[in-house]
Order: sequence, then structure tokens, then C-alpha cells
Amino acid sequence: MRKFFLLALTVVSVLFAQAAVYTPATVPDPKVNGQEYYVSNPDSILADSTVNWLNDCALRLDNETHVEMAIVALESIDDADAFDFAYELFQRWGIGRAGQNTGVLILFVLDSHDLRIMTGTGIEGVLTDAVCSRIMHDEMFPAFRAGDYDGGLCLGALAIYEVCTDGEAPEELLTIQSVTNRGKYADYGDNNQFTTGEIMTLCVTGLIVLFFIFVCYCAFVKKCPNCKKRRAKAIKNHVITAATYSHDGEEEVTYRCKNCGHVFIRKEIIPKLTRSSSSGRGGRYSSGGGHSSGSWGGGSTSGGGAGGKW
Repeated sequence: MRKFFLLALTVVSVLFAQAAVYTPATVPDPKVNGQEYYVSNPDSILADSTVNWLNDCALRLDNETHVEMAIVALESIDDADAFDFAYELFQRWGIGRAGQNTGVLILFVLDSHDLRIMTGTGIEGVLTDAVCSRIMHDEMFPAFRAGDYDGGLCLGALAIYEVCTDGEAPEELLTIQSVTNRGKYADYGDNNQFTTGEIMTLCVTGLIVLFFIFVCYCAFVKKCPNCKKRRAKAIKNHVITAATYSHDGEEEVTYRCKNCGHVFIRKEIIPKLTRSSSSGRGGRYSSGGGHSSGSWGGGSTSGGGAGGKW
């Protein structure tokens, strides 16, 4: 009887020791704690200091570029497909600004060694599939293989920050040893050479990015009607008709040419306002005490990004 009791106790202990298995509907939304929270870490895979750093990184990225970055670290999603899980979670939360769809989700699953970086449709031109794959294989997987899950997620988030801001991260973000010592896990990285197809993909992606940069440049720097050079930049604007949720607005924009100094005025359209589809989520308070709940921006994804196992 005693042996039977010990066996039963062991089985019960094992069952209770098993990690929770999540579905997209049961993953805790960090926004219930406040607008400045971006990390869901229900199984405490990540240290508190790492979660704080990731929240800081994501908040800076959001403030500087309007790109919302969600980081989710889970013990298990059972036998669910990581792509389908990330896609449903992204859409359920509405990551990224509404209408702009500038969201990115990092999904880390420990037991299956799955990692996915999923991007909103509005950020795919910057965080291309090839860029996301490079971040995973060069920055994150080597750290994961060495057992440093905190460092790998920080490296990935930092790389995304730098790509989206087109620059180096500020000193305030360079505080974790595994982040400041890039290349520390080089021996754990992939040694695969680029294939011809991958090189062609990178070339095509590069041309698309250059075209995107050119279009943006043309949108902000106008051609001067006097010297015919594209050196005129806006120095003042005057709203004639304010934009509303149903109609575009109109404004007069004053330009000055940096080449010849000529000043001219153009009338331009102000796009109509858009409402966030997730605006109804606000107004709650977390049970953790005291923080006003926030909400994601109401963005969506078409499944862009990259994924794999380390």
C-alpha cells in the first residue's frame, strides 16, 4: 500500500510539474499591465532584468518609429504549428498601428525549439523575410544553442531596433553583457554558405529597398521649379482644411531650395484620419495592482517574416 501511495504521489507530482500549454487565446497579453509593456513571459523563462530591458527596447522603438514589437516566451504550445500560432496571436492582439500595420512579433517556444519573427504588412519592406532570417541565424540561434535564451532574445530585439531605426542603438540599451559582446556565440552559429538562390534573393531585396528609399526621398524632397534640382525641403505649412475621419484635408506647404534659395508654395492633401480597431480594449486594470491597461494598435499581418528551430 505504501509503494502504491508513493507511485501515485510521483505521478501526480509529474503531472503538476508539467508546464502550461498555451493557445493564442490563453497567452497573457502584456498590455493589461499598461501601454509601456510589450513582453509576455508567463513561464518565467526570462529573468526580470531581461523583461525590463526588452520592454525598454520595445518602448523606445515604438516612440521613435511607431513600430510595435511584441516578445512572447512560452514553455510549450503542444503540437501546434508555430507559424499558425504566431499568425493567430498577431491578429488577435492587433500588433502594430492601425492602417499602418507596423508591428513585429517575436515568438519563442522552449520545448519545441521554435522561433518565429512575424511582421506586419506595413513593415515588410524594412524587415524583409531575408533580414528576419539573418537576425535569427546570426544573432539569436547561436545564443539559444549555448543555453542563453535571455541573451538571444535581447540580441534579436536589438537587431530589429537597429534595422527599423537605421542606426546604432543608444548607450542606454547596451547594458546586458550578451548584447554588448556580439559574436560571443560564434562557434554555435551556422556555417552554411549562401546559395545562388539566396544571393539572388538578397540582390532583389536590395533593389526593392533602394527603390523604397528613393520613393521616400522623392516624397520629402521636392524639385525646385527655378533650378530644376531636387533640393527643396518644406520649411512651413498652413492647414487650409483639417482632415477628418471621413474626408481628406488640404494644406499649403512652403518649400525652400537648398541649391538656389528659391521659395515656393504648393497645395497638398492631408490624408483622412483613421480609428484604431482596438480602441475598445482600454479602461481595465491589471490584477497585479495599479497600472492602467493599454492596448495594441490594431495592426495586422499577412504572415511575413521568418521562422525555424535552433
